[in-house]
Amino acid sequence: MSIGVLGMEGLKFLLSTTFYPPYHIGGDAVHVKYLAEELMRRGHEVHVLHSLDAYKVKRKSFPEKAEPDGVCTYAIKTRFYLSSYATYILGNSSLIIKKFDELVNEIKPDVVHHHNISLLGYGLLKKRRRCVNLFTAHDYWLVCQQNNLLKNGSEICEGGSCFFCVLKCGRPLQVWRSFRSFKAAIKSIDLIICPSNYVRRRLAREIDVKSVTLPNFVPSPPNNIPPARYSHYFLFVGMLEMHKGILNLLELFRELRCAINAKLVVVGDGSLRNHVVDFIKRNSLSSFVSYAGVVNDKKLYSLYKNALALIIPSICPENAPLAALEALSVGTPVTASNTGGLPEIVGKVDKKLIFNDWTELKNILLGFSKSEFPPEKTKEVYEQNFSPDVYVDKYIAIIRALSTIH
Repeated sequence: MSIGVLGMEGLKFLLSTTFYPPYHIGGDAVHVKYLAEELMRRGHEVHVLHSLDAYKVKRKSFPEKAEPDGVCTYAIKTRFYLSSYATYILGNSSLIIKKFDELVNEIKPDVVHHHNISLLGYGLLKKRRRCVNLFTAHDYWLVCQQNNLLKNGSEICEGGSCFFCVLKCGRPLQVWRSFRSFKAAIKSIDLIICPSNYVRRRLAREIDVKSVTLPNFVPSPPNNIPPARYSHYFLFVGMLEMHKGILNLLELFRELRCAINAKLVVVGDGSLRNHVVDFIKRNSLSSFVSYAGVVNDKKLYSLYKNALALIIPSICPENAPLAALEALSVGTPVTASNTGGLPEIVGKVDKKLIFNDWTELKNILLGFSKSEFPPEKTKEVYEQNFSPDVYVDKYIAIIRALSTIH
């Protein structure tokens, strides 16, 4: 299909992403799957390039293969999965670029949309053919080697030496970030889609490429959600890593154990898993803090719906975590730290649920009453801002507007 007739149905999309479900570890990959499925539902043709090599680097075993969803997927898989290491250090992999070029020539997409390509390589960003060339900034990869904008792994970076930061974090310096080819590849992006205004403003400080804010979305929740096995509890859902604030949250609940009659339920996995389990046991918190591990979607939505609120205590400047949107979709409010794009989500329900420090979170929890946040009003926030139709309508409108420029 010619780029000049994007007002018609039946567009061809080629999406690139390091990870794609079920071979994934974070929300960026889940977003790509949601987007692919919604585009398919609207009659578009969708192809996805992802890397099994990258997943193998992060996880030593493969999950069960997912049920087919109509999306054509193409996996990068080598015998020794060296492409991911090479890409991280060198910035590109000739094998991946060759595969991508073959797909572009074979599929002839109308839209090429890049997502998290940190282990696919910046060479994919270079514009091919006359496609609309998009990039979604799920994190800060374009400007930060750590991807999370945390200086020395502990404080929000406002600029400075990347060398000492990566040295402290134990990673090799990505010298390719200073290459003219990297900067030229970024320049060939037609539009950067940012899920939050915060990320858009932060990238604009260093990248002179047209950008737009388009908040993430999640599908509508299941119709019949059973009750959770827990009662009267706050909920944490996310990776068990330092930058997610989980350790600080556990310390706070240890302090509140005699002052609050609500529990904390923790869902997720990560490098701090054993630390979380040990902390609960060592402080005799098993009746007050429950670690639920990794749960399936059915159980997760039960936990969302029956929780008093979802707590997102992130230290890093989060973009637009899907967990927050999933909680809103079932009518459960979210309280979150005043970092990154979190206030843009939480503030749509009530700004008083945003906290600047742990004392403010403590006061929120001690004085919390879910009756102040009627589920129907919270669901309205989801429907008006984070539902599939709202997102895809705006997304297609963006593509249509860009097609008139070419």
